Amino acid sequence: MTNTADHDWHWGPELPRSRMPLCHWLQDTGSLTERLRRHCRQFRVQLQSTTGEITLTPAQAAWIGAERAFCREVLLLCDEQPWVYASSLYSPSTLDAVPALGGLGRRALGELLFEDPQLLRSEFDFARLTAPQWRQLAQMQGMTQHPDPLANEPSLWARRSLLATGQAGVLVTELFLPAAQAYRE
Repeated sequence: MTNTADHDWHWGPELPRSRMPLCHWLQDTGSLTERLRRHCRQFRVQLQSTTGEITLTPAQAAWIGAERAFCREVLLLCDEQPWVYASSLYSPSTLDAVPALGGLGRRALGELLFEDPQLLRSEFDFARLTAPQWRQLAQMQGMTQHPDPLANEPSLWARRSLLATGQAGVLVTELFLPAAQAYRE
């Protein structure tokens, strides 16, 4: 794998217009894991893949200060429905500083990082996925698609930010999937 799923998404500071509940989810600086747990009876992390060092795009490299990184992709499920696709990129030096990153398995990244009282989160970038980008991601991740996956939600939105503790930084991308509460509030 030489690219991450979000390598060609169009990132920027723009939020969706007139979608206030979604905007609250996109701009929430707290733990997404904790927020998801509050909205469902059963929360689960489904590990999709962990990849050894990959070459990053220039934009990704600028975020984490390295040209190569490890990648972990998961689905965050609420009551067995995938609500969020998430990927995390971290450099070899970050893995050295936080070895637990390499063995998260089905544990949520937020459970590890938000335990650190010195955790800092950067400003967010946002992306609105096109239908072809969504179909490509769904196919890559083995997600079932309905006949028209965006019939009820014409745009899927993602956010990314850097979560940093000391010398360790993880670029986290979170895409709110069609079943997510963020689109229904």
